[in-house]
Amino acid sequence: MTTHRGRWGALALALSVFVVLGSSLSFGAIEASSTLPKPDRQSTSLISFRLVPPAGQILFPNRNNYAQHAASPGALLLFLPATGAQPSDYRMFLRTAVASGYNVLGLDYWNRGKSVVNTCGGDPECYTAVQRNRFDGTVPSAVSNVDPANSILNRLTLALTHLETVDPAGQWGRYLDHGQVDWSRIVLAGHSQGGGESAYIAHLHLVHGVLMFSSPVLTDDGVPAAWMREPGMTPASRMYGFVNQNDMYFSKIVGSWSVLQLQQAGSPALVDVPRGSHQLVSTLDMGTPAEAHGRTVTDGTAQSPDGVPLYQPTWEWMLDQTK
Repeated sequence: MTTHRGRWGALALALSVFVVLGSSLSFGAIEASSTLPKPDRQSTSLISFRLVPPAGQILFPNRNNYAQHAASPGALLLFLPATGAQPSDYRMFLRTAVASGYNVLGLDYWNRGKSVVNTCGGDPECYTAVQRNRFDGTVPSAVSNVDPANSILNRLTLALTHLETVDPAGQWGRYLDHGQVDWSRIVLAGHSQGGGESAYIAHLHLVHGVLMFSSPVLTDDGVPAAWMREPGMTPASRMYGFVNQNDMYFSKIVGSWSVLQLQQAGSPALVDVPRGSHQLVSTLDMGTPAEAHGRTVTDGTAQSPDGVPLYQPTWEWMLDQTK
């Protein structure tokens, strides 16, 4: 039987070969590419709002959420930020998703303190405890003590109910079924901790798709999160991951992809601006390893001289796969 460590090693070897091949592409060729969208795709307006909880509930943190509906509402793209980040850090990607035909919701949630991997290290059960608690507020523990009111599940339900009232043209109620989230109509997307949480929710529920940016960081020295040991509800064929090769968590991320069996959905694509695979690795220089971790999807990503995010073609390709 192939071990998790063995599968990761095979994937890492394959990635290293592709990196060598992909690194020959020039930065200038990216800027000159005829496939770059026009800057006006970033002109989409976003609705900014904070949640107003029912009496007896206290939300913390309670930062601005961002949403917008597409011209013809389709699937909902639910975006979860990285540790310490907030939805306002991802407005370029959210606008791209709206232009690609998604109703979009960038949701604030409890992502304070240390990252999940720095909290849990090599303890596989810890990852499950943290991610379950932040998802639905159950089973609080020393590593995560989020109450049900502050859970992602409750915040999502509150946000959809609010949007149905203030923006009826968006048909936001279609993502709820008798007050319960209809996961089959939702594409989960997230950065770092948010991408790991997206993968965890997709393990529990059959969702329309999953887009993971610089994530999930759910393995340590080849030991994966406990929940990843069993097949989840959402198949790997509906999941896509994107990372920069210089990311400070690169080996942990591709190790997580291996455990999630993304390698069975296709070979890795490693070029400056990758497309065409469930495993997308960029060879562009995005700064330090910490900067490379953030710049796959945040508004701090590199842009062309006319203001177009260099990774926008990758974003658009990923979004097209999960419509």
